[in-house]
Amino acid sequence: MLSVLVFIVTASGWAFYTYVNENTDRVNLSLGSDRPEQTEGATNYLIVGTDSRANSGGAYGDVEGQRSDTTILVHFSEDETVTMLSFPRDTYVQIPKYTDSAGKVHAAHKNKFNSAISDGGPSLLVRTVESLTNLRIDHYVSMDLEGFKAITDAIGGVDVCVLPSTFKEYVSENGRTSRNTNDPMSGFVGGPGTVHVNGEQALAFVRQRHGLPGGDLDRIHRQQQFMGAVFHKVIGGGVLKSPSKLEGLISTATGALTLDDSTDIMDLRKLASRLTGIASGGIAMQTLPTHAPGPTEGGNERGEILIGGQRVSVQLYNPADLEKIIAPLGGSTGAATTGTGSAAMTVRVLNGTTIAGLAAGAVDELTAKGYQATNAGNTTDSSNYVTSRVRYGAGMQDAATALQALVPGARLESDASITGLQLILGTSFDGLTDAPVPAPSAAAQSTVADTGSAAATGPGTQAPAAAGAGAGAAGTAPEAAPPTAPNCTY
Repeated sequence: MLSVLVFIVTASGWAFYTYVNENTDRVNLSLGSDRPEQTEGATNYLIVGTDSRANSGGAYGDVEGQRSDTTILVHFSEDETVTMLSFPRDTYVQIPKYTDSAGKVHAAHKNKFNSAISDGGPSLLVRTVESLTNLRIDHYVSMDLEGFKAITDAIGGVDVCVLPSTFKEYVSENGRTSRNTNDPMSGFVGGPGTVHVNGEQALAFVRQRHGLPGGDLDRIHRQQQFMGAVFHKVIGGGVLKSPSKLEGLISTATGALTLDDSTDIMDLRKLASRLTGIASGGIAMQTLPTHAPGPTEGGNERGEILIGGQRVSVQLYNPADLEKIIAPLGGSTGAATTGTGSAAMTVRVLNGTTIAGLAAGAVDELTAKGYQATNAGNTTDSSNYVTSRVRYGAGMQDAATALQALVPGARLESDASITGLQLILGTSFDGLTDAPVPAPSAAAQSTVADTGSAAATGPGTQAPAAAGAGAGAAGTAPEAAPPTAPNCTY
C-alpha cells in the first residue's frame, strides 16, 4: 500500500511532491554510527505496517502503542534487481541494547520481532533488522491500520482470491472457531473464490492469521497477494486517469504515511517505479522460514516458550535459511547454509485424495527425475486435499522450492515436526511438469515467493468465483467448485 501511494504521488506532478513532503509525518531514527556499511550501488527500504490503534476510536481493541504486524525489507541491488523479504511478526530474535523514552537502558535480549517497535520505536526496529541481516537500512516508511483502511476505500477496494478450507479449524480459548473463510478474531468473512474487499474487510483479510493452515506465514501470503491486487487496480483499473480519485488518494496519503527524516518523496521515486513489477509477478518476494518450537527447543504443545517467566507463542528460524536469502544481497548472519545434497532429493509422497494410485504414479515420475521418492500411503488428516502441498523441515526451504517447481499449483508449508520433504497430492495433481529439476541452491533466488506461486500477481488472472457459497466443514470438500488460479491463497 505504501509503495502504491508513492507511485501515485510520483506520477502526479511536482505540485504533489511539495504538498506531500510538507504534510507527511516524520520520525527521527537517531541510529548512531555503529551500523552496517553501505553496500555500493545498493539501496534498502524498510516498509512497515503497524497495528497502531491511533484515531480508530477503539474499533480494533484498546491496545496501547504499536507493533509491527508487517515488516518487509526491500533491497535494490546495483543491477536494479529487486528482492522483498518479509519477517514474520512472532519470530524469536535478538533485540539490540536500547534506551527507552524514560531514559532507562535495556540490555540486548531475545523476544518477538514485533516487540522491537513496541519497546523502542521505529529506531529499534531498524536496528533489529540491521543486526539480523548486516544490511544498512536507507529509508523507513510506515502506515497504521486507519491509513491502510482509508486508502483501500479511496481506490474502491480490490478483488482477492481465497482457497477452500481443507484443514482443521482453529478454536480459540474463548471458544470462537476460525477458518480461512470466516474468522471472528479478525472479522474477515468471504470465499472461497474471488472476493471484493473494501477498507474494513481488506484490513481483516490482511490481518487474519487464525484459521489459516500456515498461521502468520499464510497471512504474509495474503498480504503479498493484496499488494499485487492494489497495483493492478491502481495501474490497470483507471485510478491514475481519474482526477477525482487521484485527488482523494493524495489527500489520504498525506495522513497515512510516516517517513524518516532523511527520506522524502523524491527518494521514494525509485521504490515506486521498481515495485510496479509486483503486479506482473516480476519481483522476488520471500518470507523468512520459521517453525513453532518443539519440546527439544523448549516449546510446549502450543508452541510456547518461557519469556520473562511467562509462556509466549513464538516462531523460531534457522540462521542458515536467512543467510541463503541475504547473502546474495550483501548481508550476512555468519551461519553456514544447509539443505543441499542427498537430503534435498529425498521425498515421502502421500495421497491426500480418494484417487487410487495417485501417490504411486508420482513416485515413479519423481524417481525418473532423480529423486529418492517413497510411497508413504494416504494422509490421515484428510482425504480431500484439492491443492498439493510440499512440506519441509528446518533448513530445507531451498529443496522444497525446487520440488514445488515440479508440481503445478503446489503450495509450500514449513513443518518443524517433519524431517526432510513431504509431498501431499491433491485432486488438482495431474502429473509433474516436464521442466528439468531446478537446482536447490538457485531456487530461492528464482521463486516469486516462498510459496513459489504468483501469489503477488493480484486479480489480473483470477479464477471465476466459485459457484455456491462457503466452504464445507473442516476436513471436507466445499460444495463449490474450488478456485485454482495460482494467485489464490488461504
